[in-house]
Amino acid sequence: MHIPKMKVQCSVSNCKYNNQNYCQAESLEVNAMGDGYAKTSDGTACTTFISKANDKETH
Repeated sequence: MHIPKMKVQCSVSNCKYNNQNYCQAESLEVNAMGDGYAKTSDGTACTTFISKANDKETH
């Protein structure tokens, strides 16, 4: 199975995976918030997010 590679822009400066405004995570998970159905991008959330501060505390 071919897995596409793409550049994912990210403006969340405190995310562990943010490197010069691009996501460096090996995989990315985006889910709908609330009832599981998103009508706009505001209804979605990146669940791959890990705070840089939290990552330093746990490792």
